[in-house]
Amino acid sequence: MTSLRRRNAESGYPRGEETKTKIIRKAITLFGEKGFAGVSTREIASAAGVPPPSLQYYFENKEGLYQACIEDIHASAWDAIGPVARDVEDLLAANADADRLIDGYCRILEALADFLFATPDAATRALFIAQHQAPSSRTTNKSGGKSATGRRIRDCCAAVVSRIGGPRLGDEEISVVCTTINGQLVVVHLARQHIEDWMGWKEFTTERIETLKAVVRRQTMVILNSYRST
Repeated sequence: MTSLRRRNAESGYPRGEETKTKIIRKAITLFGEKGFAGVSTREIASAAGVPPPSLQYYFENKEGLYQACIEDIHASAWDAIGPVARDVEDLLAANADADRLIDGYCRILEALADFLFATPDAATRALFIAQHQAPSSRTTNKSGGKSATGRRIRDCCAAVVSRIGGPRLGDEEISVVCTTINGQLVVVHLARQHIEDWMGWKEFTTERIETLKAVVRRQTMVILNSYRST
C-alpha cells in the first residue's frame, strides 16, 4: 500500500477511482460521437481535464481505455437490472407459476428500459454502442464480446420462456422468442436518431418512457402467454 501511495505521489497524475470514472465517462461520450478511430487520447484527456500521460497510467493505451468503457457500461447495466434478474432467478428456483414468471420477465424489461432511456447518460451510451456495433468499428483491434452481465440476463429470460413453454420448445426457438421480446427495447435504443421521424419524440420524457414500458409489457404478456404449455 505504501509503495502504491508513493507511486501515485511521484507520478503527478490525478489519483483514485473518481478520476478513472471521469476519464471513462468523457471517453464514452467522445467514442460515441466520433468512433474509436476518430478521437485521440489527447482529446479525451483534455475533455477529462487530466494530463495526457495519465490515460496510459490508468489504462495502458487507447484500446485499454475503450475496453474500460465497455466494462463500465456492463457494470452499470447490472447495477440497474441485476436486482430484478436475481428476483426472477429466485422465482425460477422456487418453481413459481407462469403468471409470476411472466410478470418477472416484464419487470426485467422495465428495468432495462429505465437503464436505456431514463438515466442521465443514456443517450451517450446509446451512441457509443451504435458506434461499437457499426461494421467499420470491427476493423479495429478492440475486444468486447458478450459480457457476463448480458449472458446472465439472457439466460434468465431464456429460462422463463423454457419454463412457460415446456419441452416442446427447443433451444433455438427459445432464443428467437427472447430476441424478439427484448428487441422491442433494443430497436428503440439503437434507432434513437430515427425516433423523431417515426414517433415525433425529440426526447425521452418520463411520461414517454412509461408509455413505452406499458406497451412493451402488454406485448410481452401476449407473446409469453401464447407459449404457455397445456
